[in-house]
Amino acid sequence: MLNKNQILSSIIFLMILFASSCDSTRRITSPKKQLEEIYLDQFKLTYLRQLLRKSYNNSNAVQEIIVTDNSGFTEPFLTANDLHIIDSLTTIDNEYLKVDSTQGIRRAEGANGKRPLGFIMKKLTSKWLDSLAKRRLKISGVSDSWSD
Repeated sequence: MLNKNQILSSIIFLMILFASSCDSTRRITSPKKQLEEIYLDQFKLTYLRQLLRKSYNNSNAVQEIIVTDNSGFTEPFLTANDLHIIDSLTTIDNEYLKVDSTQGIRRAEGANGKRPLGFIMKKLTSKWLDSLAKRRLKISGVSDSWSD
């Protein structure tokens, strides 16, 4: 079982990895493009936070990290439907992790149990989450009110 320091270190590493993979909005000149980048980053960050909470059973260590972290936009940026979709996806992903954990009996010693950090890292580095966030931006109509 991982102790609190190992969990904190791993989560901080994931957050740094996630933050370094996000493009800076300072390089984008158009205000609409800046808002799009903020939306996409906020979508992915919300997904990360939700999946961390769920995969670590809403532990105090994860809550402490999320509460003290100032990443993201402070104003509500995502729609209620976006939040519902993220909640549903992270619930499904956490269920996958639980099933994977129960099948760990067949793995080599030391490789059993839940493995959320590797799973989350694969999700964040895949194009799947970027693609989903971009589709949600188009479907939600949020960007229709933004002007150049």
